[in-house]
Amino acid sequence: MKKFLLLSLLPFTVMAAPSLKGFEKTYQDWDLICDNTGTCNMAGYPEYYSEHPVSILFTRSAGEKASVTAQLALLREDVDNKTAEIILNGQSLGTVPNISEDGNAKLSEKQTTELLTALKGNASIEVIFGEFKEKVSDKGAAAAMLKMDEFQQRLNTPSALIRKGQEKHAVLAPQAAPKIQVAYIKNPSKTELKRGEKQFDAVLALLRKSADSSAIDYCADLQDDSEQKTITLYSLTHGKVLAEAVCISGSAAYTGYYAVMDNKLSKVEQVLEDQYTFARYDEKLNALIVEGSYKSSGLAESWYGYEAAWNGKTFITTAEYTSGSGKGFIGSAWGGLPTFVSEINVK
Repeated sequence: MKKFLLLSLLPFTVMAAPSLKGFEKTYQDWDLICDNTGTCNMAGYPEYYSEHPVSILFTRSAGEKASVTAQLALLREDVDNKTAEIILNGQSLGTVPNISEDGNAKLSEKQTTELLTALKGNASIEVIFGEFKEKVSDKGAAAAMLKMDEFQQRLNTPSALIRKGQEKHAVLAPQAAPKIQVAYIKNPSKTELKRGEKQFDAVLALLRKSADSSAIDYCADLQDDSEQKTITLYSLTHGKVLAEAVCISGSAAYTGYYAVMDNKLSKVEQVLEDQYTFARYDEKLNALIVEGSYKSSGLAESWYGYEAAWNGKTFITTAEYTSGSGKGFIGSAWGGLPTFVSEINVK
């Protein structure tokens, strides 16, 4: 993480130090995404891109007795009669009923167990839905399961998926999500400064001065007058406001430029990392949240998301997630799969 130096105004968002660090890793056609509580999600996709993709997701929490659950995902437009059939190594595993309008359905315990067992070696997995038949690749599944076992400290124990054994050592226990105290904003207000107003020009000049022009991810559009039509101000606490301007504007990507200022708008005190796209007040918490997501380059179609909240002094990370590879699913087959979760409380 980048360090914060007040004088140089380096991009700044604080993250609570979790006892366990989440991660994501791709093994050929399978993604493994684990979070800081010890829960892991393992998603598999077709080997090649398809107009009618399918995906299978296995989920397991930490803990010796934690079971594995599984789900199937289809494209929304491919949900026909709300059922599908799974063929494993030429034999039917039965139907998958009750597919939702979103294209998701839970697999039975029997289907889950047989798929996991087969994926330890060579497995042919076909999903038949309506007039379509698509394969879920087995490439990388065993490696992903082994890494999940390692992360959850199950190797050589009876609860391991791959490398089972009779060792009695303790496996990873479920970790509590860190409790993050965020500031209660008594009278939240959102105002806009418009181009042509005297205050707009003064604030924009301060924001531009605070930007690090030497950074690789420099906010080029912050310097473009045609992109800067309004500056939005969000009230915080302790005499501070959050100023929002355009950092990067484009059809494929957008990020905002966010800076904490004094409420007299005379100086920039902190600059957030350029990974956020919008700010909002949480109506239940009366807290200010900044959120952002961006798409990785290349064919993977992976999305990454971040969330942070004002704690009275700075913005602190409250969530991080990724979509996984996607492989034909627009956005994601599974929504945001977390690498960092927290419990938010107001103070």
